[in-house]
Amino acid sequence: MSCSGRGSTADTIEESPLLSQRPIGEGRSLDAGITRACMASAVIMCIAPLQYGYHIAELNTPKKIISTCDGDVGRWGKLPPCLPMSDTMYSMATSIFAIGGLVGSLAAGWMAERLGRRGALVYNNATYVAGPLLMALAVSPAMLAIGRFISGIGAGAAIVIAPLYLSEIAPIRRRGTLNLLNQLSIVVGILLALVVGMVANRRPLWRVSVGCGLVLACLHLAMASVAVESPRFLWARGRHAEARMVLRRLRGVTDVTDEVAAWGDSPESSAAPKPDDVELHAEGVDVTIFNIFRFSQYRVPWLLVLALQFGQQLSGINTVFYYSSTVLEKMFSSEFSSVLTVLIGVLNVVATASGALIVDRFGRRPLLLSSIAAMVVAVTLLGVGLGLHINVLAAVSLYLVVAAFAPGYGPVPFLLGTEFFDVRAASAGGSWALAANWVGTFLVAMAFLPIQNLIGEWVFAIFVVALLVCGCAFYLLIPETKGRTIEEISASFK
Repeated sequence: MSCSGRGSTADTIEESPLLSQRPIGEGRSLDAGITRACMASAVIMCIAPLQYGYHIAELNTPKKIISTCDGDVGRWGKLPPCLPMSDTMYSMATSIFAIGGLVGSLAAGWMAERLGRRGALVYNNATYVAGPLLMALAVSPAMLAIGRFISGIGAGAAIVIAPLYLSEIAPIRRRGTLNLLNQLSIVVGILLALVVGMVANRRPLWRVSVGCGLVLACLHLAMASVAVESPRFLWARGRHAEARMVLRRLRGVTDVTDEVAAWGDSPESSAAPKPDDVELHAEGVDVTIFNIFRFSQYRVPWLLVLALQFGQQLSGINTVFYYSSTVLEKMFSSEFSSVLTVLIGVLNVVATASGALIVDRFGRRPLLLSSIAAMVVAVTLLGVGLGLHINVLAAVSLYLVVAAFAPGYGPVPFLLGTEFFDVRAASAGGSWALAANWVGTFLVAMAFLPIQNLIGEWVFAIFVVALLVCGCAFYLLIPETKGRTIEEISASFK
């Protein structure tokens, strides 16, 4: 089939401009690297998790100017310059994002299966348009919170579907590198929010800060037509000719037989099992968030991804970001502390990028376990610095924790969550994994301050113990997935 051919239906992805580029060459699909077509699709679809990162941090900097109305300030048109609210209400408006994220994560599997990976990410921009628009035009705290909740739904869906998309378009030898673009996009979004928040940290420009997500959503919608649909998704839907065409372009070679041979037949062509066999086999059966744990081949990877994502939150990484401004302001002016906080964001980006460069060379296990070991040391130092009021040690430890977390424990759970499941269970498994992440985020946020009030800075000892327990468990249970096809990895759990 010619690589510039067009599908016969309106919803085919062969309309992508990437499929009419320069002629493809000779070689085997399994030996291919990351082509320009593959990278372009990945970067464009990573605007979705970038928006997630932006929305995480968008309310951090402008808290005071949004929630208090001191001084003589004018209105911006018919919009009030601020939205007076208590700290409790502001915390609720901030944390409701996680509830929306949980909803979006649980819905993401259904979206990815019904709309396709690319299609789901495109339609998901509806939440990224509505949420920022409501926040930018908010006339009450409730309106701000509703916009935040809607943005959370989009964020929850994005961080399930984007890693799945990246793993499915990536060549086997570079799957880790391409997948870590998801986490890199998230931390770039966080950094962007910190920079915009610092620049727009005055009334009424906070509305520009929270409304910037709308610009990102429009950018994604404008560029999405260039990206291709996941060839593995197309193959699973019986659209074999389209899948081969897309795969040839993504790999830059004519021979993709070796790669598609591992995929097997589509679910539509598989014989449905007898009812008594459903407990053992998922062939021919729709795998959803409601039944994935009934299938024996998915039960172990399901438990592992839950542990990876929930354990990630038990590392206390979010409390480190919570503490960053407080610790730095004890030593420096608020203005300079803001700059140092942005530098933490820069370090986060650099460290995550370093992980993307080495994950396919050293493997997932070494990167994950070394990251956890380094976090044990860094979090211990942070607790000691805060507990003994050694501000310099506490400040340095903030950077050490981020440098330890970003290359390994940050991105690798997302990567492994897309490698443990075959195409039938990938969406449902991803939804459960991120749901565990959101639940962990919520529980740690709810429990941290009460426990800290009870035992002081010894609270960080809990994080250290959790890191040690998770590190030992992952050492014993997590397999290495480097250089293996997703089918091989999934089959190893049967």
